[in-house]
Amino acid sequence: MSVALTPAPTGRGQWFAGRLRAQRPRNGLRPHALALLVVAAVLPLSAMALRILALSGSAGPAATALGAWLNDHLTLHWVPAVDRDTVLHIVMLPLAALLVALTRLSLGVRVLGFRAILIAIGMQEIGVLPSLLLIAIIALTVVLVRPFMRASGMPLYARVATILTIVAATMVTGLLFGAHVDSSMLTSFAFFPVVILAMLAESIADTVARESTAMAAWRTSATILLAMAIAALASVPALRELTLACPELIVTQLALTVLVSEFMDWRLLEDFRPGAAAVEAEEGLSVAVVRNRWNKAVLAHDGSEPPRRYRLDSVQPLVDALRSAGHRVAVIEADARLYQRLRSFFGTRPPDRARVINCAGGVQGTGRLCQVPAYCEMIGVPYSGPDPLAMASLSDRLQLFALLERHGLSAPAVVDMTSADQYQLAPLLVHHRFQGDREPLHAATEAALERARKQVLADGDTPLFTRQPGGRRLHAVVLAGEQSAVAPRVLPLLERRSRRGGHRPAGGLAPVQRDAAEDAAARAFAILRCRDFARVDLAVTEEGEVTIEAVRAVDLFTPRGALAVAAAAAGIEYATLVQSLLRPRGGNPQPIPLAALSALQPETSAGGLS
Repeated sequence: MSVALTPAPTGRGQWFAGRLRAQRPRNGLRPHALALLVVAAVLPLSAMALRILALSGSAGPAATALGAWLNDHLTLHWVPAVDRDTVLHIVMLPLAALLVALTRLSLGVRVLGFRAILIAIGMQEIGVLPSLLLIAIIALTVVLVRPFMRASGMPLYARVATILTIVAATMVTGLLFGAHVDSSMLTSFAFFPVVILAMLAESIADTVARESTAMAAWRTSATILLAMAIAALASVPALRELTLACPELIVTQLALTVLVSEFMDWRLLEDFRPGAAAVEAEEGLSVAVVRNRWNKAVLAHDGSEPPRRYRLDSVQPLVDALRSAGHRVAVIEADARLYQRLRSFFGTRPPDRARVINCAGGVQGTGRLCQVPAYCEMIGVPYSGPDPLAMASLSDRLQLFALLERHGLSAPAVVDMTSADQYQLAPLLVHHRFQGDREPLHAATEAALERARKQVLADGDTPLFTRQPGGRRLHAVVLAGEQSAVAPRVLPLLERRSRRGGHRPAGGLAPVQRDAAEDAAARAFAILRCRDFARVDLAVTEEGEVTIEAVRAVDLFTPRGALAVAAAAAGIEYATLVQSLLRPRGGNPQPIPLAALSALQPETSAGGLS
């Protein structure tokens, strides 16, 4: 199955008709539930009819008495005039929500959530023109400032607090300057709800960063137009009086919203994406950068979760490099809604014009690193990094060590800790067995070993104990050859500056150390069927004996990460490196050819591909 949709037939009218014919009820409601829903929608209308008949006096005694009781007791006309606007905001909220549902589900217009309702309230407070001017000023300011906030690594709450401060400063400036020039429009800025502006500005800036300026402009315009329609309806005197006189109509509006979702989910303009034509004209691709940040769309949290760095590491340099090359890019959360998001983003594009760059650590579970590759293969979209089977080998450290040793490479010696006496063998390394993207824990004492064991168990994993290999610990970034028969390329070796200080080129290595480390890294890359790129963590002694500790193929795109630093040391521009991930190929990766692997193996090696 492919995420690409069937091309639209010629003629917009025929295409709309085709979408309507293809639409079928969701069958989410059972017949008896649907009948109850219709009854719930009709009853308030019947009550409104009784009210009208009671006022006209043209009904029978019983109907007149019931209508008169409703007019006397089930009404909001008793609310004081000073509080009526507040009550009307509440009573008319279901009608506004129904309009949003129609816009999103029936028309398929992508708006900025339910912010149109909040904007409509602000428009009713200060007027349409002052609201539009204020929104334009705030949106432009935040869009310009937000890249600097992201580049500085500000966390979400700090960014939101900064945006709130910018909004407040803009409103106070309008109030002061308006009083100086005697402009009622500028002074009215202070009476627009400040939180609504901050939410809108953050959504606009986020859409610009995740998709494109054209899409942000389209969604913002649609949201503002919808807000103006809601504000216009809310200002109709007859409708205001009706909602106060017949508050039971809220039930009818609720039933209509459910019926719209059941029978009118047409999404006629779902595939209309401003800016897509310009991207196609430049022969760019649609690239989805898939990551895990929120980890919310699960039925229950059970098992191991990805390390915290997946939420903190920025993919903005990767996104910027892709966009500068003319590609259309979106950052998509890799959770249970991944298919819907990819389908919405790729639209009608064929699979050969779509790519997924996998930066995700998975949602949870022992196989979380395999989730995105397996999902991409299932839906038929090309992706970066190892295939699910190769990723499974990288995830299970015990299997990884055994596979490397079977092909003549050295791996850390595993220690059996079933006996309490073994705790005296410290120092040891304590690994998360099924989480190959976690750093091993160093334990130099028996107490430290016990703490490390408990930490791994608390992370939902099985502890794996190994002896600490001797020698200098290095990182080797390996790139796949441009063709399948070409041996992998090892970039300049790296070492860590400090625990949190990123990477730097490893200096002072003897030729025997460098050659041995590069050869072992390239062989490990080929043996483990890695694709595109990988980081091989190893230790090399002065005699050139190499021990492979881990191999990673995700979360490598941070600005100070191993991939960027190694590429710069090799004289490769970051944009060129990123572009190499988009080489045309099928959705299913091919194993490393035997000829390319044998070229990397020493003649004395007895190991071979099984």
